[in-house]
Amino acid sequence: MTSPTRHAPHRDSGPARFLARSAGCLGAAVLVGVLVASGALVWFFQAVQDSGRDRERDARAAVGADAERLRVRLQEADADGTLTDQEIAAVLRPRSPRSVARTATGTTVVVQVAASDRAQCYTYAAGRTGAVTGRPLGGCPAASPSPWGASGQPKRS
Repeated sequence: MTSPTRHAPHRDSGPARFLARSAGCLGAAVLVGVLVASGALVWFFQAVQDSGRDRERDARAAVGADAERLRVRLQEADADGTLTDQEIAAVLRPRSPRSVARTATGTTVVVQVAASDRAQCYTYAAGRTGAVTGRPLGGCPAASPSPWGASGQPKRS
């Protein structure tokens, strides 16, 4: 008969080994949690930043589209080669122009176009040919005294 062999107890057995394993697992879980939370924060702030860029791009496109619609309507009003105050008022309603300048060669109208939280001034030049060109300005000039009343209609002299 052989005698049963006794194994010497390991030093790393019992409660000490259990606590060491538990601490290691807990540390790994905390590390994974920190990495997941960091990734979620990076994703959140990136999404917020992208959303802001999307809103800005959409507002810029809306202002550009509105400015082009105004140019087309001014061109339609100027089909006869003369852009009158009444035609300008009808096209711009409910807006008022920032300035209207008339010369022997045509009329220049400056208008502030706004959409969402973005605004930009555009200048429209109407020549005697019935063509109207528009271009954005770097800034909006101060409104000049104009013949326009509070109703947006030309004042009667």
